[in-house]
Amino acid sequence: MIQHARFNLNDIIHEPSDEQLDALMEAVAAEARKHAQAAREQLMIRLRAEIMAISPPLRPQA
Repeated sequence: MIQHARFNLNDIIHEPSDEQLDALMEAVAAEARKHAQAAREQLMIRLRAEIMAISPPLRPQA
């Protein structure tokens, strides 16, 4: 990822450029996607564990 000059969103005199805002929004979206993926993975682990606790896997009968 390209590093852009730092800027302060609270600075009302020096507004960030459109490119800086685009980069910030993409960085925020990338972090949100990363957190969402980790949350989905944890949810699936817990869901599989709960399903296994209720219904153990079927074993082939010999």
